[in-house]
Amino acid sequence: MTRTSSLSERPERHGPRRLADWLNPTGERKVHSLVDKIYQRKNLRVAWERVKRNRGAGGIDGEDLQAFEAELDANLERLHGELREGTYAPLPVLQHRIPKAGKPGQHRVLGIPTIYDRVCQQAMLNRLEPIFEPVFDEANFGYRSGRSTKDALKKIWRELEQGNEWVVDADLKDFLRNSLRDRCWFQAVAELFGPPRKVA
Repeated sequence: MTRTSSLSERPERHGPRRLADWLNPTGERKVHSLVDKIYQRKNLRVAWERVKRNRGAGGIDGEDLQAFEAELDANLERLHGELREGTYAPLPVLQHRIPKAGKPGQHRVLGIPTIYDRVCQQAMLNRLEPIFEPVFDEANFGYRSGRSTKDALKKIWRELEQGNEWVVDADLKDFLRNSLRDRCWFQAVAELFGPPRKVA
């Protein structure tokens, strides 16, 4: 008997698979620029609160959460202005090498952005996540809010209990770095949001 897995062959959600179709099912109009919604002062304040709640170390500029908060109003106003004027440019990330378990001599590089850049990233996430999250398949667990490795393991156990026995572990090496060379990413962004606006 042939068995299939609901991880991909039988998806739990049967909505449109292309993001453009989901966002604009009639094809009448595009989602226009979100940058003005990203740099709204209220959104930047919410972004700061989430960054503060997540804690974490400072980046390459040496500024920690306490130092950022001491000049909070000035920092958020500067970020608001840079995003509005299109002059925002992130600093390089602080690189921290972490040994790979069971692989002597091999390391994983952890990039630590500055607090300032983390606030900007969180502000973007605040606006983009509600747009993209409903499109993701229910079987996707990586880098999604409210989902963990434990949730993924529960999904695997449910599959096994239903008689689905195949487990495939795959890793696409440097997927984002290599795939960003392909212009189709930029065409997809333009299809959804209009021509991209260069920020930095």
